[in-house]
Amino acid sequence: MDGRNSREEFNDDRHCFVCGERNDFGLRLKPEGKDGEGFIKWVPDKRHQGYLGVVHGGLLSTLMDEAMAYAAMSIAGFCATVEITVRFRKPVVTGRPVEVRAGVVETPGRLVRLEARVLQDGEKKAEARGTFVRVPGGRTD
Repeated sequence: MDGRNSREEFNDDRHCFVCGERNDFGLRLKPEGKDGEGFIKWVPDKRHQGYLGVVHGGLLSTLMDEAMAYAAMSIAGFCATVEITVRFRKPVVTGRPVEVRAGVVETPGRLVRLEARVLQDGEKKAEARGTFVRVPGGRTD
């Protein structure tokens, strides 16, 4: 194969934008997943802003997606995002720690439904709901 995935294959080549240690332009974070829960800790800086001092919403969406993926994979093996809905409540500011938490809500058939939230200074700043599908045969290079 030429490095591109077919619709049936999802392989991890360690270039994930969030957690890939081989991605020189990625965030290189260390998400954790255990017992249906996912966690990410992060301190955003100026490179991560949309408006002055405010973290870009697309990055927050990405981090919630990643935390949900780790939560799903902790109980279901390789999974891929089917759908994600995000709601922003308050701005997340740069320079202060952020915690992203996700948890499995239900697992009907091949699907895994989850919820996630972004916390800063103990306050919920954003939340998401997502649906993932179990992917048979995924591998890590």
